[in-house]
Amino acid sequence: MGDARFGLATTLGQCAGKWVAVDRTTNEPRAVADSPFELSAEVSRRGLRNVAVVRAPDPTEPELVGLG
Repeated sequence: MGDARFGLATTLGQCAGKWVAVDRTTNEPRAVADSPFELSAEVSRRGLRNVAVVRAPDPTEPELVGLG
């Protein structure tokens, strides 16, 4: 499954609290922004392809464990 140079957890740890466009082959962060709207504009402006958009959680944020 690809030749990931970075673990996804490592990539997201470098971008805590941000929205990230992650290369789907290497897990490398291709663009980072404070909001999904800013990230979408950057991805479009740069014509990035083959990326997944995720929000990197900040370690100080509470973790959702269930719906109840």
